[in-house]
Amino acid sequence: MSSLTLFLLILFAAFLHAIWNIILKYLPDSLVGMGMMNLFQSIIFFPIIFFIPWPSGVTWYFIIGSVILHNIYFINLGNSYNKNDLTLIYPIARGCAPVFITIFSFIVLKENISLEGMVGILLVSAALLLLTAEHYKKKFNFYVFKISIFIALLISIYTLFDTLGVRSSKNTFTYIVWIFFLEGWVTFAYVYLKKKNQLNKVRLNDVILIGVISFLSFIAYGIILWAYKVMPAGYVASLRESSIIIATILGFFFLKEKVSKVRILSASTFFLGVFLIYHS
Repeated sequence: MSSLTLFLLILFAAFLHAIWNIILKYLPDSLVGMGMMNLFQSIIFFPIIFFIPWPSGVTWYFIIGSVILHNIYFINLGNSYNKNDLTLIYPIARGCAPVFITIFSFIVLKENISLEGMVGILLVSAALLLLTAEHYKKKFNFYVFKISIFIALLISIYTLFDTLGVRSSKNTFTYIVWIFFLEGWVTFAYVYLKKKNQLNKVRLNDVILIGVISFLSFIAYGIILWAYKVMPAGYVASLRESSIIIATILGFFFLKEKVSKVRILSASTFFLGVFLIYHS
């Protein structure tokens, strides 16, 4: 597969990621939606595990570690959407994550990132951090910043686990299937214990939307997991974060949201970073 095709596939995954996150955000209860989305995926992938090679050796440790970290992330994401503070948290977390991932990949994975690629990653991160500038004009929120850094580290560590896991597996599809099969049960159990009443009130239209985002989420992250096997993790993580910029663009065209000068500057900086990564 050519580098351009791989590059475009990752951007397509970012587009799908933006779509399912927008849908999740506008569900009556995003945490319930997250729990049901993950449960649907686990149920769908359950029969598939009997028709593929099973994981072996160290791959199991990466699968278990990734599932635990993903569940912590999903629960925090759903709660953040419900509290409406994701506008502050998400860009910081996603902006810092590519830098953290690049550092981890350099130390643990011994990956070589060119100077041009490193500049591209830094520009991508700076672009995402710019999105929070409007919210911090008056006062810096240290609590939100701490949560953001925690989530960034969470993303970075589960990315490291997934990269190591998919590279340790003889069959890439085996790792992908087991990740999706195991992830849903814990998140749904948490939602059931915390929001049983809200679960009982889910409407049919919402169930259909959750089914749609389950499919979009699988395709999006399945592509990313596959890309970790053939491309440096720092590059994949940076390109994946284009989902935030794509969400801004979609919000402008379909939700009629206002786009400020800061957001235009952020998008321009981001795509310059993407250009450098592609040519690195």
